[in-house]
Order: sequence, then structure tokens, then C-alpha cells
Amino acid sequence: MLNKSYFIERSCPCCFSGDSHADKVVTSPVRSENLSMENLEECWTGFFKEKSFFTYIQCPHCKLLYTQINFSPIELARLYANLPENMSTVPPNALAATQNGYFKRLQKWTKLLGGDYLEIGPDSGLFLTNCVQFQDYSKYWLFEPNENVIPALNNVLQNQEKKIYADIGQIDEVPDSSVQTAVAVHVLDHLLDPLGSLKQLRKKMKATGHLLIVTHDETSILSKIFGWKWPAYCLQHPQLFNFKTTKTILLNAGFEVLEQAKTVNYFEIGFLLKHFFWAIGLRKIQIPDLAVFRVILPLKLGNIITIATPAKE
Repeated sequence: MLNKSYFIERSCPCCFSGDSHADKVVTSPVRSENLSMENLEECWTGFFKEKSFFTYIQCPHCKLLYTQINFSPIELARLYANLPENMSTVPPNALAATQNGYFKRLQKWTKLLGGDYLEIGPDSGLFLTNCVQFQDYSKYWLFEPNENVIPALNNVLQNQEKKIYADIGQIDEVPDSSVQTAVAVHVLDHLLDPLGSLKQLRKKMKATGHLLIVTHDETSILSKIFGWKWPAYCLQHPQLFNFKTTKTILLNAGFEVLEQAKTVNYFEIGFLLKHFFWAIGLRKIQIPDLAVFRVILPLKLGNIITIATPAKE
């Protein structure tokens, strides 16, 4: 039996259906719900380890893919507190190119300046850097549980009025109807209550505001090729989205979707090969440190970018 101090059982986080029937189930050979907390901590970080995750089921009503069992909020806060930077093994120039692409797509929609900026999960601030350089916001509100990246965020915002919180629950500190731009890059996949968080965020946004989110696509070609070995199936993702379920949860939260598209991400050839070999079970192959393997490629690997605005009441 699960220790309730470490784990929770939950209904669908998009429509709150508790239906146990599932149209789709994804499991790892060693299911996380059968492991102790001590074993799970060893699986929490690091791509190149034995893979285990909580079983995903697809809600028969809204079709969201989610885990019925997951860590409790207290355990999640502890685990995230010392997490390495997101995609820390990807070269900085590749990461910056990817984030620049996200920012340019946002610029197509938001020509209005002023108001506040809010970002959930800014990591070390790569997307934020673009906003500080090219936009004019009154105040920056950041929600980042990883203590290790706070110095980097303070450096990006050293001359700006800002507030940085560890807990998204502190979003109540943000004045209602004050946020012009809100950003959540690879965040919605991580939240235990993504719908509740989006509803809170909706209250904080100006009627003319814009929300940018990036999520994994659980229906992508890569997910079909790799099956349970697809990297996005992991302990850090209590749910995974596709184009339709991303739109559904935003509509349920009071947003109107303006645009959805596959994202372009930039990776070194060596990074891609290393992950490919691991995913097919060839973990001992070493990629030589040669110039050809450091070449960066722009690829559409199955992520979704969505731009939304508060729906008219």
C-alpha cells in the first residue's frame, strides 16, 4: 500500500473524471507505484539511468494522458528544490536559439507594452532575457522552485523591479488584471493541478494579455517510435498533452487559443545520438568529442507551442 505522506491518488486534472477506464495505458517495465520512495529518488534526475515512471492512463472523457498516482505536493517541492537546470546537458547556444524561436512567435501577437510579466518555471532565465531586452514591463513575477537557478535569475533582472517565489501557490501575491505577458515553457506537464493553476493565472492577466506555453506532444512520432522509452515519460511529468488536450484545458481555464504549432528545437548531433542510443538500449556507446558531433541542428521533435489570450467574459 502506498505511503500517503509521500504519494497521492488523483482524478483527471483536466476534467476531474475519476473513471478508471482508460483508452490508452503507458507503463515502464518497473512501475514507479511499486517502488519505495528511496528507490524513486534515484530515478528522479538523470536521463541515463534505469527508467521508471508512474503509469499513465488516458482519460476516456477529455483524452488527457495522466498518472493517477504521483508524489505528494510536499515531496515534489523537496525533489524540485535541488534539481539541475532544465536541459543542462544541452549547449547554451542551442538552448538560447530554441528560446529565441519561442520569443519571436510571441512577438507576432503581442505588440502592446506595459503591464507586468509573469513566468512559471523560468529556469535560468533564457526566455526571460529576451523579454528584458526587447520589451518594457513594469514588474517581473517569477515562480521557480529550483533554488540553484535563483542567482542566474537575479542577474538577468538586476535592474528590474521583481519578485521571485519558490511556490506557484504564492501567485495570489500578484495583483489581479496586471499581467500583460505570461509564460510557461515545459511547465504544464509538471503541475499536479494544471487546470487550477491556469485559472489562477487567468485572474492575474489583463484582458489584452497573452499567454505562451510549450508542452510535450504525447502523440508525436518520437513517442510512437520509442514507446515507453520516450524521454517525456518520466517521474517529473504527472500529465502529458497533445494539440487537442492542450486546447481543452486552456478553454476550461477561461482562455481562447490563438495559435498552436510544432516547435523548432536546436540540438547538437552528439546529444541526439547519445539519447537515441540510450533509448534503444545501447547505453555503453560513447560519442567521440569531434567537431561534426557538435554541429547544431534545428528539428521539430514533437513539442507544441500555444499562444492564448483571456477569453471574453
